[in-house]
Amino acid sequence: MTPQNDNILCPDPTIGVPANLDPETGLPVESQHESLIGEALSPKQADRAPTLTTLGETPFEMNGPKEDVAHHKIVATQIVAVPVASHVPEPILQNSIILLQPRIAETKTLLECAKKRGLFVTVVNTTHYDGTNIQFCPTAEALLEVGVHQVYEPPVGQKFSVVECANHLKTIEHQQNLRFLGVIPMREIAVDYSDILAALLGLQVHNDLGLASNRRDKALMKSTVAAAGLRVAKYARLTHPRGEDVPDAIEQLELDFPVVVKTPRGMSTQDVYVCNTMEEAIQRSSQIVKSIGPDGTKANFSLLEEFLAGQEFAVNVIASPTTYKGVQVTDIWEYAKRYEEGTMVNTWQTLVDCHSPKYAALVRYAEGICRAVGIKHGVGHVELMCTYNEEKQRYVDPVMVEVAARLAGGRKSIMTEKVVPGWYPFEAMLDAYCGFPVRVPPSFTPIKVARHVYIPNNTKKSGILKSYTGNNFERLPTYDSHVMMKHIGAKIEKSISIPSFPSFVWLIGDLEQVTKDSNAARDEFIVEVEVVEEE
Repeated sequence: MTPQNDNILCPDPTIGVPANLDPETGLPVESQHESLIGEALSPKQADRAPTLTTLGETPFEMNGPKEDVAHHKIVATQIVAVPVASHVPEPILQNSIILLQPRIAETKTLLECAKKRGLFVTVVNTTHYDGTNIQFCPTAEALLEVGVHQVYEPPVGQKFSVVECANHLKTIEHQQNLRFLGVIPMREIAVDYSDILAALLGLQVHNDLGLASNRRDKALMKSTVAAAGLRVAKYARLTHPRGEDVPDAIEQLELDFPVVVKTPRGMSTQDVYVCNTMEEAIQRSSQIVKSIGPDGTKANFSLLEEFLAGQEFAVNVIASPTTYKGVQVTDIWEYAKRYEEGTMVNTWQTLVDCHSPKYAALVRYAEGICRAVGIKHGVGHVELMCTYNEEKQRYVDPVMVEVAARLAGGRKSIMTEKVVPGWYPFEAMLDAYCGFPVRVPPSFTPIKVARHVYIPNNTKKSGILKSYTGNNFERLPTYDSHVMMKHIGAKIEKSISIPSFPSFVWLIGDLEQVTKDSNAARDEFIVEVEVVEEE
C-alpha cells in the first residue's frame, strides 16, 4: 500500500489563503500588525522592554542590523475577527456604614468621621418619628438636613422587620454599587437587631449572635455573667399577672426590703422601682407584667432583684480584635442619685480617671462582663454598683446593674473626647464596627472635669408647661452645651426617668467651679406648670 501522505491528513492551512491575509484570523496582515504593535522604541528602550516586536530586517542577520529595523511595544497578543463580547470592567463600589436610630448630636460627629474615610452613610429608623423631639428622635428629613445620605424607615402602617430591612438594604447595595462595612447601634433598642442585621447583610464584623438576646434581656444577661464566674445581684423572674408570686420569690432569695422590681427590657431608667413594702412590690410587678415595655414590646415577666447599696458607676469600653486586650475601658462616669418618687433619680454624672487605682476593680469587672456577653466589635456600656473601702482607699465588690452593646447616652463620648487628649471615640467606634484597626491613646486620664447635669421640673407636678426661666445656661463659667427637652405648651412630668427631665446641661472645668455651676443650673431653673385633671 502507498503510505499515507501527512499533507493529506493535515493540510497546509495556508493553501487557498490570499498572501495578504492571516490564515488564522482571516484579517489583513497590515491591520493585524497595527492592532498588535504600539509606539516605536529607541534601541535603549527596546533593551529594557519585556515584550516587543521587531519589524524589517532582524539584527541577527549575518550582515548585522540595518537602518530600517524598528522596535515596537507589543500591546496585544491576540486578535479575533468577531469579538463575542466587549470587556466590561467591574463597578467601583462605594464603602458605606449603617447607623441604627441615631441622635442628632452623635450623628453630626460620626458624619465628620465618615467623611474622612470616604464613607457613605445610611440611617435606619425603626419607626416614623413625629418631630416633637428632633434632637433625640430625629425624623428622616432632619437626618438628611445634617448630611446623612439616605434614610430607611418601614412603610407607613407596617412594623419594623429586620429581615425586610435587610432585603431592602441588599437591594440598594446592588443598585447603588455600595459595599456595607458595618452596622452601628446608636441606642438601647437598636441592640436587639444590630448584630442580626449585620449577619443578614453578609458582614463578618459583628458580635456573637448566640448571645444577642443576652446583651438585651436583663435576666439572660445576669445568668450569662454569673456563668462566667462574675458576681451578679440575686434575681427572679415574676410572671403572675396579679403579682402573687412576689412573696415566694422574696422568701426563696432571702431578700430584705427594699427590693427592686423592673422591666426586663427597659432603658433610660424607665419602669425601675425601689419597693419598700410587700404591697408595693406586688403592685409594681403586676403593673409591669400587664404592660407594654419602654421598647414597645409586651413584658411577659417582671424582674425582682436585690437592692444594691453603694455607689453607682457607668463604665464604657471599646472592643476590637486589633487592640491588645480585645476589650478596653475608655472612661468611667460616677453617678450622683437621690431617692425620690419610689426610685433613684439622677442629679448629675461626672467623668473620673479610669487609670486611678481607686477604680481598678471596676475596670477588670467591666471588661470581664463585656467578654462574657460576647461584645467583640464596637462599644459597650456597663452600669454597676460597688462600695468604697476606706482602708484600701479604693472601690471594691462591683456588681452589674446591666450591660449594653452600644454607645453611652448623654453625650458621654462627646464630652470624653473634649477632655482626654488623643482620644477620638467616634473614629474608634466607626473603625471597630467596620473591622479597621483601632487607635487608642497611651492614657485616658482627663485633663479637666466633665459633668452631665440633669435639670429637673422643680414643681414636681405633671401637666402642661406654661413657662420657664433660668435657661440661659451660657452664663455659667464652665458651660459647654445644653439641650431643652420640653418646650412651652408641651406635656411635662415629674422628673424621674431620663426622658422626663426638661433640660440637660454639660459642663467642663475644674471640680470646684463645676460643682458650683451644677447647683446653680438646677436651682435657678424655674418652671410653671398648669395641672390638667385626668379624665
